[in-house]
Amino acid sequence: MSDDFLKDLFEIREDTTFEFKEICGFTFAFMTKTTLIKDKISAYEIIPIGIIYTENDEYYFAPLDRVDYIDDVIEEYVKIASKIKY
Repeated sequence: MSDDFLKDLFEIREDTTFEFKEICGFTFAFMTKTTLIKDKISAYEIIPIGIIYTENDEYYFAPLDRVDYIDDVIEEYVKIASKIKY
């Protein structure tokens, strides 16, 4: 049986989002994963993935582990940062 068939049969949905929290001039990046079965939360993870900091008026991302989704983190951070008025 394929995974898609089982996901459809049990109505399994997975959502992944990125969240950011600024503390002492550093922005900590977190990935949250939510697994829902029949619209009820069955698992929820908050995973710290890196630190965003500025140096010489440039932003840098220091991942805490090897990650494949750095572009997604940067894209989401730019969306959020562009809405903030300084």
